[in-house]
Amino acid sequence: MEIVANPFLLIGICVLAGHLMGQIEVKEVKLGSSAVLFAGILISYPLISYLKIAAVQLVPENGQLIPGSLFHLSLMIFIASVGLMAAKHIRLVIRQYGYQFLLLALAITTAGASASYFFMNFMYPTLRTAILGTYVGALTSSPGLATALEITGVEGGGEQSMVGLGYSIAYIPGIMAAVIFVQLIYRNHKRSRKNDINQERTEAKMSKEESESIEKGQRAEGCFCIASFSFVCVTGIILGNISFYMGSFLGTFSLGTTGGVLISALLLGDKKKLGPFIFLMEDSQLGVLRDTSLNLFLAIVGLNYGYQALHMLKEVGVSLLWVGTMTAVVSILVGYLVGKHLLKLPTVYLVGGICGGMTSTPGLAASIDAFESDEVTVGYGAAYPFALLLMILYTNILYR
Repeated sequence: MEIVANPFLLIGICVLAGHLMGQIEVKEVKLGSSAVLFAGILISYPLISYLKIAAVQLVPENGQLIPGSLFHLSLMIFIASVGLMAAKHIRLVIRQYGYQFLLLALAITTAGASASYFFMNFMYPTLRTAILGTYVGALTSSPGLATALEITGVEGGGEQSMVGLGYSIAYIPGIMAAVIFVQLIYRNHKRSRKNDINQERTEAKMSKEESESIEKGQRAEGCFCIASFSFVCVTGIILGNISFYMGSFLGTFSLGTTGGVLISALLLGDKKKLGPFIFLMEDSQLGVLRDTSLNLFLAIVGLNYGYQALHMLKEVGVSLLWVGTMTAVVSILVGYLVGKHLLKLPTVYLVGGICGGMTSTPGLAASIDAFESDEVTVGYGAAYPFALLLMILYTNILYR
């Protein structure tokens, strides 16, 4: 009986089933690695339902099949890997498009907050606190959830449970919206993707010295160094746990583990070397870590959140699911229109920037998989810190 709840067995089954599902192509669109997430969702509901009936002791109190520590480990390794792979372009992109990513993050978070405000006041006023949860859930923001829980009162209070309810229901639609968006953009640019990327790099107007620096750095790539990789992760964890007090209205702000490790990887990767630590590593070796941790992360998300979202959906109906889905869709559409037509960001950076504006790691994973380029991580990393800060601001405004 215990073997059916073995976390490593479940992850292995999800990865295997997901890769089989991901190869199915419908009208030139296939899910790829993102299918592992959906495999986890499909497996979690019947499995936990069975365990609740046949072996209650095997079901954790929080209803999650995989330990949280394994989730955070896989996420940290994935973020560190893609950050180091994208670091060689971060300085140039920030110099060329820095303020655009701030405006992009502002557009995405403002659109999501505006949609939430509309639903709170004009459609579902009795679900105001739950909709606060759907806002941070639709944009898949764990720091946003922490802020919402903090401002809604003492732990265990009724308002906090409603925030958790909204977050749990909106989290999966938020991920699905980001993944589907990436696939649609990929389909539109599939035939000319290589030409688009080459053209966009040319439009970046790199100086001769910058181009030679990047080429020299690529030639100088060394072997993977576990000590240097660990240094990136440790530095990122410390950075992510530093809290900044921003007044009584906003409370405290921190990057969290995801944001801290991402910033650490981009900055140290750009620096290339610090004392005995060398951060310029071969993409092929980092790619193995990236793909392995990505599949672990997606499987765990599906297994841990699938049952909870579907179960709560049965209890409260479709109202919160609708709110979460529309919040995510509106945020993405506004971000795309602003980024494409107003800010005129190159597609490869725009897609990453939208995922960063939504703080959506699964969306980033789908972008890397679809565009076959880690350059989307540069856009993600440039928009992510702004989005975090703005999301905390809007969470406070919506509640207060």
